Amino acid sequence: MPRPGRAVRDDVPGREARPRPGAGRRGLRSVEDRDGLQGIRERVRLRKPQRVTLHGWSFRQLGGFIDYKAARAGVAVIHVDPSYTSQQCSQCGHVDRRNRPGQATFSCTSCGFAEHADVNAARNIAARGETGWAVSHAA
Repeated sequence: MPRPGRAVRDDVPGREARPRPGAGRRGLRSVEDRDGLQGIRERVRLRKPQRVTLHGWSFRQLGGFIDYKAARAGVAVIHVDPSYTSQQCSQCGHVDRRNRPGQATFSCTSCGFAEHADVNAARNIAARGETGWAVSHAA
């Protein structure tokens, strides 16, 4: 008999890979390269309930779902290097560890731009994907 909650955990990658409203409008989606997830279970320090959730994730399965669903929808997926995306300003490009004064806070020490840290990092990942797409499709 399956453990309670198993079906919910098994569906997490499938739910996360579902297209968001407006997804595919531009025909390009950028995602962090999954190689950056190597050893994440050993690197991350979490409380027990969070560890249970993390260890229940199948990152390879999630990546497969993203690739499969994007191909089915005709959306190109570009895998980009996530290095320093959380420390880089999406407005001026300045990279500094001090740009992240807190977990959820981003404030550029160069131009003063401030935004939620996850939103800023997502903008950087999207910009790297668009750059990678342009370079790979330049004639």
